[in-house]
Amino acid sequence: MAYFTVGSLKVRVQNLLQGRPVVDSSFLNYTQDSVLELSEDYKFPGLQTTGPVVALVPLQAVYSPDFFLAVADQGLELNKVDSFFIYTNGYTALSSATQQNTGFELKFKTIDNIEVLINVPGLPTAWTRHEGNIWIGCVPDQAYQCYMRYIHENPFPAGTDADTIYFPSTWRDILAYSIAMRWARDLNLQSKANELYSALYGDSKFQISGGIEGTPGLIFQRTSQERRDQTTSTKSMRLRMNVQ
Repeated sequence: MAYFTVGSLKVRVQNLLQGRPVVDSSFLNYTQDSVLELSEDYKFPGLQTTGPVVALVPLQAVYSPDFFLAVADQGLELNKVDSFFIYTNGYTALSSATQQNTGFELKFKTIDNIEVLINVPGLPTAWTRHEGNIWIGCVPDQAYQCYMRYIHENPFPAGTDADTIYFPSTWRDILAYSIAMRWARDLNLQSKANELYSALYGDSKFQISGGIEGTPGLIFQRTSQERRDQTTSTKSMRLRMNVQ
């Protein structure tokens, strides 16, 4: 998948602001804010990672998110967990057709529903987040192995125009509109900011009706790779029986 850099958005943003000069430091801040906001709850393939297989610490219920992240992702915000798998009998690389790595998916529960489990040793069955940490319940009674598939925030290692934005190329316009909207607000160009906001999120009628009426914005019309893939799967069918 082709990605793009921060700097590649400058001309688009400047055009949306009707040729106003782009200050590099402000441009970078607005770009980072827009990228982090838009990627917080959207499944961009470029931000998806499979973490390493790690061993839980016996009788330890709470872990830093970094414990489950790949080395390159250490310190980045863990935005979403796609899968959290635990092995019941340990993990070894498959070497024959008869070998199996048995296990199951840890289920997410809120902290109040997992409270009892994080005080009882045993095989973990659930996880939650609290105070920025990952809590496991039951408390592992041995060093069970597990791994997490997750979505992390977009990194900005250099803090310059050369940083990569791991969005599909079809999101260039959306990002440019979002950056320009932030800039317009700070320049007290409220009418321009409102215009850009409507282009992103839909007109007022669309927003008030919860998407039932009005004109949708650019973001609403984008679909994720996962949703497109799901449209190729066979849907369940209900048999219709004629009752005589």
